[in-house]
Amino acid sequence: MRGFALSMGFTKVGFAGCGPLDECCGRVDEWFSGGMAGPLDYLSPEMTFGHAKVFPEAKTALVAFSPYARPDAIPGGAPGSLKLSRYLWGPDYHRVLKKRLAELLGRVQGVFPGANGRVCVDTAPIMERALAVRASLGWQGKNTLLIAGEQGSWGFLGVLLLDVELEPDPPFLGDRCGACTRCVDSCPTKALAPFRLDCSRCLSTWNIEREGPPEDVAEAIARTGWVAGCDVCQEVCPWNSDPVWGDPTLWGGQSPLHTGAAIELRVTPSRWMKLTARTALRRVRHRHWEATLKIAARE
Repeated sequence: MRGFALSMGFTKVGFAGCGPLDECCGRVDEWFSGGMAGPLDYLSPEMTFGHAKVFPEAKTALVAFSPYARPDAIPGGAPGSLKLSRYLWGPDYHRVLKKRLAELLGRVQGVFPGANGRVCVDTAPIMERALAVRASLGWQGKNTLLIAGEQGSWGFLGVLLLDVELEPDPPFLGDRCGACTRCVDSCPTKALAPFRLDCSRCLSTWNIEREGPPEDVAEAIARTGWVAGCDVCQEVCPWNSDPVWGDPTLWGGQSPLHTGAAIELRVTPSRWMKLTARTALRRVRHRHWEATLKIAARE
Protein backbone atom coordinates (compact mmCIF):
# COMPACT_ATOMS: atom_id res chain seq x y z
CA MET A 1 0.00 0.00 0.00
CA ARG A 2 2.81 2.40 0.82
CA GLY A 3 4.48 1.78 -2.53
CA PHE A 4 1.27 2.46 -4.42
CA ALA A 5 0.76 5.73 -2.53
CA LEU A 6 4.32 6.81 -3.32
CA SER A 7 3.73 6.08 -7.00
CA MET A 8 0.81 8.55 -6.97
CA GLY A 9 3.01 11.56 -6.19
CA PHE A 10 3.18 11.44 -2.40
CA THR A 11 6.77 11.50 -1.20
CA LYS A 12 6.22 10.30 2.36
CA VAL A 13 3.57 7.89 3.60
CA GLY A 14 3.06 6.52 7.09
CA PHE A 15 0.52 4.60 9.13
CA ALA A 16 -0.73 5.55 12.59
CA GLY A 17 -3.13 4.03 15.05
CA CYS A 18 -6.32 5.98 15.64
CA GLY A 19 -6.33 5.92 19.43
CA PRO A 20 -6.78 9.18 21.35
CA LEU A 21 -4.06 11.77 20.81
CA ASP A 22 -3.32 11.94 24.53
CA GLU A 23 0.15 13.30 23.83
CA CYS A 24 -1.44 16.51 22.49
CA CYS A 25 -4.25 17.13 24.94
CA GLY A 26 -2.41 19.23 27.51
CA ARG A 27 -0.71 21.41 24.91
CA VAL A 28 -3.94 21.92 22.97
CA ASP A 29 -5.94 22.82 26.07
CA GLU A 30 -3.28 25.32 27.08
CA TRP A 31 -3.29 26.83 23.59
CA PHE A 32 -7.04 27.38 23.62
CA SER A 33 -7.18 28.63 27.21
CA GLY A 34 -4.51 31.17 26.27
CA GLY A 35 -6.76 32.57 23.51
CA MET A 36 -4.36 31.52 20.76
CA ALA A 37 -7.21 30.57 18.38
CA GLY A 38 -8.07 34.26 18.14
CA PRO A 39 -10.94 34.99 15.72
CA LEU A 40 -10.90 31.48 14.22
CA ASP A 41 -14.06 30.36 15.95
CA TYR A 42 -14.30 27.15 13.91
CA LEU A 43 -11.42 25.73 15.95
CA SER A 44 -12.13 23.92 19.20
CA PRO A 45 -10.30 21.69 21.74
CA GLU A 46 -12.47 18.80 20.56
CA MET A 47 -10.28 18.60 17.45
CA THR A 48 -7.91 16.50 19.58
CA PHE A 49 -10.52 13.75 19.27
CA GLY A 50 -11.70 14.82 15.84
CA HIS A 51 -10.75 11.72 13.88
CA ALA A 52 -12.82 9.57 16.25
CA LYS A 53 -15.85 11.77 15.55
CA VAL A 54 -15.28 12.21 11.82
CA PHE A 55 -15.03 8.46 11.30
CA PRO A 56 -15.81 6.54 14.53
CA GLU A 57 -14.88 3.21 12.95
CA ALA A 58 -11.33 4.37 12.21
CA LYS A 59 -8.55 2.02 13.28
CA THR A 60 -5.73 3.24 11.05
CA ALA A 61 -4.76 6.62 9.65
CA LEU A 62 -2.76 6.58 6.43
CA VAL A 63 -0.98 9.94 6.36
CA ALA A 64 0.66 11.23 3.17
CA PHE A 65 2.92 14.21 2.46
CA SER A 66 2.79 15.85 -0.95
CA PRO A 67 5.37 18.61 -1.67
CA TYR A 68 4.28 21.67 -3.63
CA ALA A 69 7.40 23.88 -3.79
CA ARG A 70 8.75 24.83 -7.20
CA PRO A 71 11.94 26.72 -8.09
CA ASP A 72 10.28 29.68 -9.83
CA ALA A 73 7.56 30.31 -7.23
CA ILE A 74 9.06 33.25 -5.36
CA PRO A 75 6.44 35.54 -3.81
CA GLY A 76 7.27 39.14 -4.59
CA GLY A 77 9.95 38.07 -7.07
CA ALA A 78 8.43 39.90 -10.03
CA PRO A 79 9.03 43.68 -10.09
CA GLY A 80 6.29 45.56 -8.26
CA SER A 81 4.37 42.42 -7.32
CA LEU A 82 2.83 41.62 -3.97
CA LYS A 83 3.21 38.33 -2.12
CA LEU A 84 0.91 35.30 -2.10
CA SER A 85 1.87 32.10 -0.29
CA ARG A 86 3.37 29.39 -2.44
CA TYR A 87 0.58 26.95 -1.66
CA LEU A 88 -1.82 29.29 -3.50
CA TRP A 89 0.10 29.25 -6.79
CA GLY A 90 -1.30 26.01 -8.15
CA PRO A 91 -4.70 24.32 -8.48
CA ASP A 92 -6.80 23.75 -5.39
CA TYR A 93 -4.86 21.08 -3.50
CA HIS A 94 -8.04 19.84 -1.85
CA ARG A 95 -9.30 18.61 -5.21
CA VAL A 96 -6.00 17.03 -6.23
CA LEU A 97 -5.29 15.21 -2.97
CA LYS A 98 -8.86 14.12 -2.34
CA LYS A 99 -8.94 12.47 -5.75
CA ARG A 100 -5.68 10.65 -5.06
CA LEU A 101 -6.73 9.51 -1.60
CA ALA A 102 -10.08 8.30 -2.96
CA GLU A 103 -8.16 6.25 -5.53
CA LEU A 104 -5.98 4.94 -2.73
CA LEU A 105 -9.10 3.95 -0.77
CA GLY A 106 -10.21 1.94 -3.78
CA ARG A 107 -6.86 0.16 -3.73
CA VAL A 108 -7.31 -0.65 -0.04
CA GLN A 109 -10.76 -2.04 -0.75
CA GLY A 110 -9.28 -4.24 -3.43
CA VAL A 111 -6.99 -5.80 -0.82
CA PHE A 112 -9.51 -5.74 2.04
CA PRO A 113 -12.99 -6.32 0.57
CA GLY A 114 -15.62 -4.51 2.61
CA ALA A 115 -13.18 -1.97 4.01
CA ASN A 116 -14.42 1.60 4.41
CA GLY A 117 -12.64 4.88 4.87
CA ARG A 118 -12.87 8.65 5.04
CA VAL A 119 -10.70 11.03 3.02
CA CYS A 120 -9.55 14.14 4.91
CA VAL A 121 -7.64 17.03 3.36
CA ASP A 122 -7.39 20.11 5.57
CA THR A 123 -11.11 20.75 6.02
CA ALA A 124 -12.13 17.94 8.40
CA PRO A 125 -11.75 18.75 12.14
CA ILE A 126 -8.82 16.42 12.72
CA MET A 127 -5.21 17.04 13.77
CA GLU A 128 -3.33 16.09 10.61
CA ARG A 129 0.08 17.17 11.91
CA ALA A 130 -0.24 15.20 15.13
CA LEU A 131 -1.24 12.12 13.13
CA ALA A 132 1.69 12.76 10.77
CA VAL A 133 4.09 12.76 13.73
CA ARG A 134 2.51 9.57 15.00
CA ALA A 135 2.93 8.08 11.51
CA SER A 136 6.65 8.98 11.54
CA LEU A 137 6.52 11.55 8.72
CA GLY A 138 8.38 14.18 10.74
CA TRP A 139 7.91 16.58 13.62
CA GLN A 140 6.05 19.80 14.30
CA GLY A 141 8.63 22.56 14.18
CA LYS A 142 8.84 25.71 16.24
CA ASN A 143 6.69 27.33 13.54
CA THR A 144 4.06 24.62 14.35
CA LEU A 145 4.24 23.20 10.80
CA LEU A 146 5.06 19.61 9.96
CA ILE A 147 8.71 19.35 8.95
CA ALA A 148 9.23 16.19 6.93
CA GLY A 149 12.95 15.90 7.62
CA GLU A 150 15.13 16.71 4.61
CA GLN A 151 11.98 17.21 2.52
CA GLY A 152 11.23 20.33 4.54
CA SER A 153 7.81 21.81 5.21
CA TRP A 154 6.64 22.91 1.75
CA GLY A 155 4.00 20.20 1.51
CA PHE A 156 0.35 19.31 1.94
CA LEU A 157 -0.89 16.58 4.27
CA GLY A 158 -3.65 14.18 3.37
CA VAL A 159 -5.21 11.63 5.71
CA LEU A 160 -7.12 8.48 4.84
CA LEU A 161 -8.96 7.09 7.85
CA LEU A 162 -9.57 3.35 7.52
CA ASP A 163 -11.65 0.84 9.44
CA VAL A 164 -9.03 -1.86 8.97
CA GLU A 165 -6.11 -2.31 11.31
CA LEU A 166 -2.75 -1.96 9.56
CA GLU A 167 0.64 -2.16 11.22
CA PRO A 168 1.54 1.32 12.47
CA ASP A 169 4.89 3.01 11.97
CA PRO A 170 6.84 4.02 15.07
CA PRO A 171 6.05 7.64 16.00
CA PHE A 172 8.62 10.33 15.35
CA LEU A 173 10.15 11.18 18.71
CA GLY A 174 11.42 14.62 19.67
CA ASP A 175 12.23 17.37 17.20
CA ARG A 176 15.25 18.47 15.21
CA CYS A 177 14.84 22.22 15.47
CA GLY A 178 17.55 22.32 18.13
CA ALA A 179 18.47 25.81 19.32
CA CYS A 180 17.35 27.42 16.04
CA THR A 181 14.76 30.20 16.43
CA ARG A 182 14.86 31.72 12.94
CA CYS A 183 11.13 31.27 12.39
CA VAL A 184 10.24 32.84 15.73
CA ASP A 185 12.66 35.73 15.27
CA SER A 186 11.51 36.46 11.70
CA CYS A 187 7.72 36.45 12.21
CA PRO A 188 6.52 39.90 11.02
CA THR A 189 3.98 40.27 13.85
CA LYS A 190 5.65 38.19 16.56
CA ALA A 191 2.78 35.74 16.34
CA LEU A 192 5.17 32.84 16.95
CA ALA A 193 6.66 31.53 20.14
CA PRO A 194 8.49 28.19 20.02
CA PHE A 195 5.94 25.54 19.01
CA ARG A 196 3.01 27.95 19.48
CA LEU A 197 1.18 30.25 17.08
CA ASP A 198 -1.07 33.11 18.15
CA CYS A 199 -3.68 33.14 15.38
CA SER A 200 -4.92 36.58 16.39
CA ARG A 201 -1.58 38.01 15.23
CA CYS A 202 -0.84 35.77 12.23
CA LEU A 203 -0.97 37.51 8.84
CA SER A 204 -2.69 34.50 7.28
CA THR A 205 -5.59 34.84 9.70
CA TRP A 206 -6.31 38.34 8.45
CA ASN A 207 -5.50 38.14 4.74
CA ILE A 208 -7.15 34.74 4.20
CA GLU A 209 -9.65 33.90 6.95
CA ARG A 210 -10.97 37.13 8.46
CA GLU A 211 -11.34 40.79 7.53
CA GLY A 212 -10.45 43.82 9.61
CA PRO A 213 -6.98 43.16 11.04
CA PRO A 214 -5.71 44.96 14.14
CA GLU A 215 -3.69 48.07 13.39
CA ASP A 216 -0.29 46.49 13.99
CA VAL A 217 -1.13 43.51 11.80
CA ALA A 218 -2.35 45.83 9.04
CA GLU A 219 0.93 47.71 9.30
CA ALA A 220 2.82 44.43 8.88
CA ILE A 221 0.79 43.58 5.76
CA ALA A 222 1.70 46.95 4.28
CA ARG A 223 5.35 46.66 5.31
CA THR A 224 5.90 43.11 4.05
CA GLY A 225 3.56 42.97 1.04
CA TRP A 226 1.98 39.65 2.08
CA VAL A 227 -1.61 39.95 0.80
CA ALA A 228 -2.57 36.26 0.89
CA GLY A 229 -0.94 34.02 3.47
CA CYS A 230 2.63 34.40 4.70
CA ASP A 231 5.65 32.15 4.11
CA VAL A 232 8.26 33.94 6.22
CA CYS A 233 8.61 31.24 8.88
CA GLN A 234 9.17 28.65 6.15
CA GLU A 235 11.48 30.79 4.04
CA VAL A 236 13.96 31.15 6.88
CA CYS A 237 13.80 27.51 8.05
CA PRO A 238 17.11 25.66 7.46
CA TRP A 239 15.16 22.50 6.65
CA ASN A 240 13.80 24.27 3.56
CA SER A 241 17.21 25.22 2.19
CA ASP A 242 17.15 22.31 -0.27
CA PRO A 243 13.51 21.19 -0.50
CA VAL A 244 11.93 18.52 -2.63
CA TRP A 245 10.56 20.56 -5.52
CA GLY A 246 7.36 18.65 -5.53
CA ASP A 247 4.72 17.45 -7.88
CA PRO A 248 4.20 19.47 -11.09
CA THR A 249 0.48 18.68 -10.85
CA LEU A 250 0.37 20.98 -7.84
CA TRP A 251 2.46 23.78 -9.34
CA GLY A 252 -0.02 25.34 -11.70
CA GLY A 253 0.76 27.80 -14.47
CA GLN A 254 1.62 31.48 -14.46
CA SER A 255 -0.98 33.87 -13.08
CA PRO A 256 -1.01 37.69 -13.05
CA LEU A 257 -1.94 37.44 -9.36
CA HIS A 258 1.63 36.35 -8.65
CA THR A 259 3.56 38.24 -11.28
CA GLY A 260 1.58 41.43 -11.94
CA ALA A 261 2.32 44.80 -10.37
CA ALA A 262 0.21 45.72 -7.37
CA ILE A 263 -1.91 48.17 -9.36
CA GLU A 264 -2.87 45.37 -11.76
CA LEU A 265 -4.37 43.29 -8.94
CA ARG A 266 -7.34 45.61 -8.59
CA VAL A 267 -9.80 43.54 -10.59
CA THR A 268 -13.56 43.33 -10.94
CA PRO A 269 -15.52 40.66 -9.04
CA SER A 270 -16.07 38.69 -12.25
CA ARG A 271 -12.37 38.84 -13.11
CA TRP A 272 -11.53 37.74 -9.56
CA MET A 273 -13.81 34.72 -9.92
CA LYS A 274 -12.08 33.80 -13.17
CA LEU A 275 -8.55 34.24 -11.80
CA THR A 276 -9.25 32.16 -8.69
CA ALA A 277 -11.33 29.43 -10.32
CA ARG A 278 -10.36 25.95 -9.09
CA THR A 279 -7.67 27.39 -6.80
CA ALA A 280 -7.45 27.55 -3.00
CA LEU A 281 -7.51 31.36 -3.28
CA ARG A 282 -11.23 31.15 -4.10
CA ARG A 283 -11.66 30.99 -0.30
CA VAL A 284 -10.94 34.73 -0.20
CA ARG A 285 -13.89 36.88 -1.17
CA HIS A 286 -13.37 39.69 -3.66
CA ARG A 287 -14.39 42.24 -1.02
CA HIS A 288 -11.75 40.86 1.36
CA TRP A 289 -9.11 40.86 -1.39
CA GLU A 290 -9.81 44.51 -2.22
CA ALA A 291 -9.66 45.49 1.44
CA THR A 292 -6.28 43.78 1.84
CA LEU A 293 -4.90 45.50 -1.26
CA LYS A 294 -5.90 48.85 0.20
CA ILE A 295 -4.10 47.98 3.42
CA ALA A 296 -0.99 46.98 1.47
CA ALA A 297 -1.13 50.32 -0.40
CA ARG A 298 -1.61 52.18 2.91
CA GLU A 299 -4.80 53.80 1.63
